[in-house]
Amino acid sequence: MHLKRSLSCIVAVGFWSQAAAAQMSAPSIFSALPGVSKISAANAAGVLKYCEQKGLVSGAYADAVLGEFAAKADAKSGDYLAGEIGQILGDGGKKFSIAQAPSYLQSQACDMVLQQAKAFRPGPAR
Repeated sequence: MHLKRSLSCIVAVGFWSQAAAAQMSAPSIFSALPGVSKISAANAAGVLKYCEQKGLVSGAYADAVLGEFAAKADAKSGDYLAGEIGQILGDGGKKFSIAQAPSYLQSQACDMVLQQAKAFRPGPAR
């Protein structure tokens, strides 16, 4: 009986360590998302419009950020049009389709673009 219990524990530990190893090797949320530090203003404006239409970001908050630079973004540029369909043109040429991402990453991606878009806003006059 004691040997049987020991074998059961060994098998359980083996399964647990396999599951833990698999979980540790999964990519983090942030590695699945593209870098947006070099996103163009046009792509950011298009992405935020997409995110707002899909309810992935607060409309009022996106409008406040967009209002200051969206008019300057070329609405006919390839970057803007890609953004309008939910395509983030990230750093290093990495493309990220918001629509094809799992739902838990969609709002994260929109929030990243929104945070980066704040950098396009003009600062206070000096």
